[in-house]
This record gives sequence, structure tokens and C-alpha cells, in this order.
Amino acid sequence: MKFLTIKLVKNNKALSLFSIFFTLLFISLGFWQIERAESKALKMKAFNEMQKSPPIALTNLSAAWSRVFVEGFYDSSRQVLIDNQINDGQVGYKIYTPFYFDDKAIFVDRGWIPRGKTRSELPDIGFQSDRLRIVGSILKPEKEVLAGDDIFTKNWPIVSQTKLPNIIETKFNKDFSDSVIVLEPGSNFLKEYIPLQPFVISPTKHYGYALQWFTMSMVLFSMFIYAINKE
Repeated sequence: MKFLTIKLVKNNKALSLFSIFFTLLFISLGFWQIERAESKALKMKAFNEMQKSPPIALTNLSAAWSRVFVEGFYDSSRQVLIDNQINDGQVGYKIYTPFYFDDKAIFVDRGWIPRGKTRSELPDIGFQSDRLRIVGSILKPEKEVLAGDDIFTKNWPIVSQTKLPNIIETKFNKDFSDSVIVLEPGSNFLKEYIPLQPFVISPTKHYGYALQWFTMSMVLFSMFIYAINKE
């Protein structure tokens, strides 16, 4: 059996360039996934540490995932239902309720609630509240790609196709924080709590993807060797 030599490569230039290029590409993608896994592992550690820390007063500098507290008032008359929120395979809504404090405003995520039998049958999310202190975690929603003009329904509570505060605030004519407070389990007026997940893809999955890329590089290179030797 022949071994890979410069002569064999020169005699199969197109196949060699194709195979070597994609083998190196797959290897680099594998290392890239490892880097992402390690980065997310560090962020996951920081997230767990912040979740174990006592809550601190909410400020403009409050970091994402940190536990905070704030005193103020809910506006239960103008609430927002974030559409298409899946929980255990069931379609429902996330509830965003405006919360006012010190002449400032922020949306509070009061949990998940299932959708009615029809889209026109909205769940009952009304409640009455006086001034109170809330405790929760800071969430900074990721940017979304929005299509179409019908982002909001007309009547309160409105149904929103976006969860971005800077877009939802246009229905209030008031400036809101670009973050959201996710109420903690056991909070007053909280519906079904969905545990916070800092990442959609976990570090473990990134390691799995890295293994796939490395495996593909080995398979491709083995096929290249076999093809050249067969020639």
C-alpha cells in the first residue's frame, strides 16, 4: 500500500486541494467550538455565582443575570403578552407588566401563561397591587429579526410579536429600561415560572459539535488517502 507523497498529491491536484482545504476547515471549526464551549463555561460559572448572591438595588449599571430588588408600582391596566412562548411543548405567552419607580420604568416578566382555545381568547392576567418591593433577575433580551407591520394588537392587554423593551415602549410613550426583571419563584403575582437559561446552546453541546467536526475531518482525510492510493 502506498503512503501519501508529494508525487501523489501533484498527480491529484484538484482532489488534494479540495480534501486538504476542507480537512483543515473542519479542524478549525472543531477548535472554534471548543473555544465557544470554554467561554460559555466561564459565563455559566459567573451566572451561577450571581444567582447565589443576595439581591442588590436596581441601577442603570445592574449587570445581566444579577439579582436585584426595586420598590414601586405595577401598571396592571396596560400589560403585554409576548406571543409564541413554548413551555413543555405548549404554546402560551410571557407576561410583561410595566413597573414604575423613581420616575423610571421597566418591564417585569411575571412568568408564563397558556394560550386560550383560540387566539382571540386571551388569558386573564388582571390583578390589583399597591406599592411593593419586587425581587428578580436582570435579563437583557437578544435582538430579533421582525417581519411585517402587525407587531402589536390594538386592545389592552396587547399581544406582542417582540420581547424587546425598546420596541414595546412605543406603545407607552415612555422610556423603559432595555432590560427586563424576571420575577423569582414565590413572588407575588407570578404565574408559571420558567427557569432562567443564560444560553440556548450549552457548553456540553459545543463540545459535541467539536467532536462532530473533528470526526468529519478524519473521515474526509481517510477518504482522500483511500482515493489517492486507489488511483
